[in-house]
Amino acid sequence: MGVKIRERKMAGGEVAFYIDTYHKDFGRFSRKTGLQANPKNRKEFNQIKAEALDKMRKVERDFIRDPAGVFSGKAMVGDDFIEFAKVRAEKDHHPSYMNALKYLQEFTNGSISFKALNSQWLERLKGYLLSIDGLSSNTANTYLIFVKGTIRKAYKEGYVLEDFTNKVDGIGKKPIDRHFLTLDELDVLSRSKCNNLMVKSAFLFSCFTGLRLSDIELLKWEKIIIENGQYFLKFQQKKTSEFEKMPLCAQAVEILQTVQKLHAEYAPEGDERVFILPGRSRLGVILNEWGYRSGLNWRLHFHSSRHTFASMALSSGMAFFTVSTLLGHKDLKTTEIYSHSNQKDRIKAIQGLPMLLPTLSEPQPVALSPAMIVSSQEQILRPESVITPKAGSIAAALEAEGEAIAKALRLKKNLEGRYIFDGREYSAKELAIAVSKDE
Repeated sequence: MGVKIRERKMAGGEVAFYIDTYHKDFGRFSRKTGLQANPKNRKEFNQIKAEALDKMRKVERDFIRDPAGVFSGKAMVGDDFIEFAKVRAEKDHHPSYMNALKYLQEFTNGSISFKALNSQWLERLKGYLLSIDGLSSNTANTYLIFVKGTIRKAYKEGYVLEDFTNKVDGIGKKPIDRHFLTLDELDVLSRSKCNNLMVKSAFLFSCFTGLRLSDIELLKWEKIIIENGQYFLKFQQKKTSEFEKMPLCAQAVEILQTVQKLHAEYAPEGDERVFILPGRSRLGVILNEWGYRSGLNWRLHFHSSRHTFASMALSSGMAFFTVSTLLGHKDLKTTEIYSHSNQKDRIKAIQGLPMLLPTLSEPQPVALSPAMIVSSQEQILRPESVITPKAGSIAAALEAEGEAIAKALRLKKNLEGRYIFDGREYSAKELAIAVSKDE
C-alpha cells in the first residue's frame, strides 16, 4: 500500500509525471499531475519533479487520513480515457489497436474523462464505427472489442466504477471472402513486374512459409539455421508468443538467396533484418499495383499470401494438424477455414443423389484429377520457374474437366458465360481447379 511518483517517457523525449496509489482493499489508482519536462535540461527537470513530488505528498496525506475517500473520488478526477487507451495501444503496438485509437480520438475530439463513460456512450461509438465509409463491419467490431477491453482494464484498475461493456452487443461478423492465389495466379504473379523487389520477395516467401507480415518484418538473419543440410527458421510468433522451428522448402531458401543479393541495394550500410520493407501504407499500394498488373480481379493484400500457403499445403496432402502448427493457430477451428471440406462434401452428396425419372441426357461419370502442386524439392529448385504449369495441354484438360463437372452438377452459365456454384462465379477451368483442391 502507498503512494509514489511515476515517470513516463513521452514520444518527444520529455518525461510526464504521474501519481500512483495502491491499497489492498480498494485497488490501484493513477492520476496525471499535468507536469512534464525534458531530462536533458537537468535544472528545469529537477524543479518540475519537485513540484510533482509536492502533489504526491498531498495525495499521500489524504491517503493516510482517508484512503476510502481517495478511491471513492477517483472516477471523478477527470483523468483522460483517451490517454489511458493510448498507453495500452502503444504498449502492444498492434496495427488494429493503433487504428482503433485513431477513430476513438476522432469520435471524442481527442479527449474524454472517465466519468463520461457509460453504456449509452459506448452505443454511440458503436454507431459511429458502423457509419464510417469503407470500414467493414468485421473491422468495426475489432475496434469496438479494443475499446471494450480498454474499459474493462480501466475498471479493474479503478478508473471507472462499473464495467458496463456487457450491456452493449458486439457487431455481428459477416463471412468474408478469404482470397488466395491459385497455382496459375501465383505463377503469373511471380513472373510479373513489381515496383519493389524486396516486397515481391517477402510476399512470395510468405506464400511458401505462411508467415504473418508482422513476423516477416521482425525476421533476422540469425534466425535462419541449418541442421543436417536442412534449412530451418527459428522465430517467436508475434501473435501467439510461442517459439517455432519451421523447416524451409527449397523455394523459400532460394528466395532468401535472392534477398541476400538485394541487400546491397536496399540496405547498403547493412541490416540484421532479412526483409527491408517500406511502411504498411506504401507496401499496400505496391501490392495492389502488382496484383492489378498481374490480372487479379481482387485487391492483393499481404495476408492473402498466408491463405495461399494454407491452401497449397492442404491441397498437397499435408496433415491438417501440421498445417495448423505451421500457421501458428492455437485452435484447429481457425485452420478449418482453409480446408474447403464442406464444398467437397456437397459435391459428393449431389453426385450421389438418385435419378427418379429418366432424362434425355444423363450425366457421365467424372474423374476428378488432383490440382497441380509443387511436389518435390527438385521441382521447386528450378530458379527460372517458381511454379511451372505446362501451357496448352493442361489448360485444355482443365477446361474439359470443368465442363464435365458443370454438366454432372447441372450448372448453368450466366450472361457472362460463367458457372454459378456455391455462391461464386467460375470459368470451366477455375471450376476444375476449385473442385480438385478438395480431393
